[in-house]
Amino acid sequence: EAPRAAAIARKEELAAEAETIGAESTQWKTSGDRLRAILDEWKSIKGIDRKTDDVLWKRYAKARDAFNRRRGAHFAELDRVRAGAKARKEELIAQAEELSSSTDWGPTSARFRELLGEWKAAGRAPRDADEALWQRFKAAQDVFFAARNATASERDAEFAANGQAKLELLATAEAAIDPAADLEAARREFRAFRDKWDEIGKVPREQMHSLESRARALEKRIRDAEDAQWQRTDPEAQARAAQFADRAAQLEEQARKAEERGKARDAAKLREQAAQWHEWAQAAQTAIDQR
Repeated sequence: EAPRAAAIARKEELAAEAETIGAESTQWKTSGDRLRAILDEWKSIKGIDRKTDDVLWKRYAKARDAFNRRRGAHFAELDRVRAGAKARKEELIAQAEELSSSTDWGPTSARFRELLGEWKAAGRAPRDADEALWQRFKAAQDVFFAARNATASERDAEFAANGQAKLELLATAEAAIDPAADLEAARREFRAFRDKWDEIGKVPREQMHSLESRARALEKRIRDAEDAQWQRTDPEAQARAAQFADRAAQLEEQARKAEERGKARDAAKLREQAAQWHEWAQAAQTAIDQR
């Protein structure tokens, strides 16, 4: 009688454990293994009458079935979610592949960053597909960024060459332009200098300030000489006003050409200079009018 009671007690413990697993556990592999171990132990326990054993067995079997149903539902839902993730990632790959040939570097780079965020948010696809999907997405991304980097390298090389060309042009102009010796010749030479300067194009960012400062200093030498001449001499006032107006017109024309070449910053600077010359022309004309 004692062995029978011990066998019943043990199977009741195993049935209760199985019921807990069947109702609550989400440790699918560990709990599945434990249910199989319970079954192995269950089979080794003997000496219980059939009626009692059948009741206990039904408890275990019911708990195992409940666990298997929940596990099946879990993995079915997981498969559904992963299938959705796969479909979403295929959509993102199509967008990435379409963008891979774009040369609109800034906006496309931003869009690729957005796509990467959407990729991470999409979740995992089925294991056998997820890595292959990622490689396709990454390949499209790599094509774009490799092309962007190659273009940036070419641009950097071009800008570096432009910077060297402007340095050489400045050195020549600084040595040749002498407004104290011949102001009119200095004006002509500076206009030619500015035309060549604009034609050369953009330079590396770190050179922009120093180069423009030297160019402005060269222009200031001419303006200072013009101011000195104006204060020193007393030519016919109307001619002076016309000269200022002509200079303003020249600068406006240079600004227009700069605008056509897409050099908006240079155009703005030229217009500022033109405005200054207009003010001088108006001042000269006012002086005439007030005589």
